[in-house]
Amino acid sequence: MEKIELKGLLGEANNGNELARERIILHYKPFILNTAGHISKRYLTWSDEESSIALIAFNRAIDTYDPQGGRTFLNYVYLLINRDLIDYSRREKRNYHLSLDPDLDQEDHTLHTYEVVQSVDSYQRTIETMELVEEILELDQTLNQFNISFEELEYYSPQHRDTRSLLFTMAERFVEDEECVKIFLDKKRLPVSLFTSKTGYHTKTIDRHRKYLITLILLRLNPQWVQLAEFIQEGTRIGNEGLS
Repeated sequence: MEKIELKGLLGEANNGNELARERIILHYKPFILNTAGHISKRYLTWSDEESSIALIAFNRAIDTYDPQGGRTFLNYVYLLINRDLIDYSRREKRNYHLSLDPDLDQEDHTLHTYEVVQSVDSYQRTIETMELVEEILELDQTLNQFNISFEELEYYSPQHRDTRSLLFTMAERFVEDEECVKIFLDKKRLPVSLFTSKTGYHTKTIDRHRKYLITLILLRLNPQWVQLAEFIQEGTRIGNEGLS
């Protein structure tokens, strides 16, 4: 979440906008859970008491965070979650080896920097994984319109680097042709004859790799699939290793 957007949402939440509050919470839920688990030194789910305590602390952070206080919002969140989980541990007499920092209340702006970075990194990896899954689902739904399933792509992925390189070039040339793209999107089919007449590519080559080429074209027509785009590398097969 961009700093400017977060600042605006925090202001709205403090003014009673519950939708803004829910948006912040939803966005940072992986971070909250990862932070609670990191502090507690054990795997947690949302059914654990520690997770609920962390969520309550996050809610309090929304209400009390001061951007002029010298801390980032996530550092402040970590501070509150850490304090509450320490109190909970003392009450329950559980030994989670929490960070019982004697200087916890001091204005040390580097407080728990390492732990926060770890939680943020873990959170970012979780978000990226979630985004990739969402993009794959979107791609699969789009491929279904062309009678292709995502699971098929590994089988239809070309084995040779030269072939893959050629198909990359074909896809690039295809998306540059407005007439071809219009037919492709409107009729949900590859206008092979029109495309070959304009480019000189062999029909047999396109027919043999039609499903793979359609996938590459769809990926280029949907630049918002950022995570999937990172997998478009020559030499990488579609499937468990990603999209090439």
